[in-house]
Amino acid sequence: MTDYLALPLGEGAPNTVTAVIEVAHRKATKYDRHSRLFRPVKPLFPPIHLPGNYGFIPQTLCANGEPLGILMLGDVSTDPGCIRRGRPIGALEIVDHGVQLEKIVACALSNPRFRFIHNYADAQPNLLLEIEHVLSLHRDFKGKRIKVLGWKDRRAAHESIRACHARFVLHEGEK
Repeated sequence: MTDYLALPLGEGAPNTVTAVIEVAHRKATKYDRHSRLFRPVKPLFPPIHLPGNYGFIPQTLCANGEPLGILMLGDVSTDPGCIRRGRPIGALEIVDHGVQLEKIVACALSNPRFRFIHNYADAQPNLLLEIEHVLSLHRDFKGKRIKVLGWKDRRAAHESIRACHARFVLHEGEK
């Protein structure tokens, strides 16, 4: 059985990274690190539409103990468990359950529509607002809203990827 957390970070990381897709087009699954399976967890609520495919970057570990989240912009809805390659363009800094985190935003390498977006500021302002809105609401049904702190540029996203990868390597070495 594939351990998606142990897949390569990505050739050329942090400029290009691997993303394991968990959520696509109103589907909600979660990768269970213990069973190594994708499992349905909950419907997206309130009914929201992601402006891309959401998942995680393998070989990363955030301060909350979860892999680093990534929203892969693109036109194609990808099934959970699919692997995509992306080019990080920025990070949205948030507070989730009292922990400050970043969510990486990337452009799918296979999508020529995004080839001219190199930093989050190159994206359409309404797309950035949509991303902020969706990521702030996805826990709202539990009465726990995520606080959005703001956008960070591509370099900051690269630093976050490096730091989360280093935390993963340190954590795996301790096992």
